[in-house]
Amino acid sequence: MLLLQTIFFATAPLVAMTNPVAEVPLFLHLTEGKSKAEAHRAAIGVALGVWAILALAAVGGLQFLSFLGIEFSAFRAAGGLLLVVMGLEMLRGEEPESHSAQRTPADAEDALWVPLTMPLIAGPGAIAVTVSLTVRDPYMVSWIPAATIAAVTLVALTVYGVLALSGLIGGRIHPRGVRILTRFSGFILVAIGFQMGFTGIAEFFSVG
Repeated sequence: MLLLQTIFFATAPLVAMTNPVAEVPLFLHLTEGKSKAEAHRAAIGVALGVWAILALAAVGGLQFLSFLGIEFSAFRAAGGLLLVVMGLEMLRGEEPESHSAQRTPADAEDALWVPLTMPLIAGPGAIAVTVSLTVRDPYMVSWIPAATIAAVTLVALTVYGVLALSGLIGGRIHPRGVRILTRFSGFILVAIGFQMGFTGIAEFFSVG
């Protein structure tokens, strides 16, 4: 019972930080024109990507950034810049990379990884929460934080469920409504990117 309670209290803040519901418009934008099967595979891919990123963060995220000589604040600022660029593209109504005739299928998959999987869903905030949960995890099996990994798994399943159902939502929205929603989401994305970037810059210069 205590283990389940620990997993629940670890899952709640992670779901709040990943917030997959907010990324449904972007997912619809990136999978526009794809078949239901392709969109379903894309949802699975994003969920697996979120699980991999957060699981890696749980077992050694800060150590990896330290090995590369990258401050976490710089990682946050770079993620913010990426969101700003993506948001501006959506505001201009540009065709996503996954639809370009010059792009290969591998490039289409990359568009779902960046920026949707990271830094939007499995972003600096979610990674920071995962690392802090790992530090306080009372159920360490060898060097693996069992409760945190279980919470990460539940979060990935939540991401999959939300994105898999997004196709039903998209099928009921008029194309003009999708375009309006895409541009509005682009504006929000730009705002989030600036917020993330300025936070990272402030943290970077406040260290020491």
